[in-house]
Amino acid sequence: MLEKEASMAADILDSPVFEAILQRYVTLAEQKFKQILTQEGKVLTGDLRDSIRASAIEAGAGFIQGHIYFSSLLRIKDMRQLNYTRMPPFLAMLEYVEKVGPDKFPRVPGYPVGMRPASYTDTVERIAGGLMRKFKREPNVRRGYRGVYNDPLKNDILPAFFTDLRTHAGQTAMEAISLNLKD
Repeated sequence: MLEKEASMAADILDSPVFEAILQRYVTLAEQKFKQILTQEGKVLTGDLRDSIRASAIEAGAGFIQGHIYFSSLLRIKDMRQLNYTRMPPFLAMLEYVEKVGPDKFPRVPGYPVGMRPASYTDTVERIAGGLMRKFKREPNVRRGYRGVYNDPLKNDILPAFFTDLRTHAGQTAMEAISLNLKD
């Protein structure tokens, strides 16, 4: 009797229906995260949005799983407060200014508004240095909660996923029971 129950549980998890359901919701989560990032105005270079990707579904003996991978920067951007205990690294600020483009900043520290250094390198370094000093002067960055990745999972994706899972689990269990009773 125990062998039949264990076999029935394994049959339910091996069902391709469950893999399809999980894959559908993992893909939906990926799309939802990207959509919310765009709505929240968090798309600057596209690197963060492009880091969000769904994995293929993995299934084994008695388990099935799916993953969504994303840059840890997504979690940092979702936090209410950032504490800078020391000055941010200069190279990180340089990379940021170069990715965004120095022309996107309204002014260059040490120059009057509308004036810029003659060389691109000086412009980038001045802006990066200004950002570093600003973060050091104002170490606590407070902002409202964004719910970029937590809220869509908690409010939209997981409730629908569990509803679909319960529906198909019940159907699959009933089919397995009826097949076992026929034997």
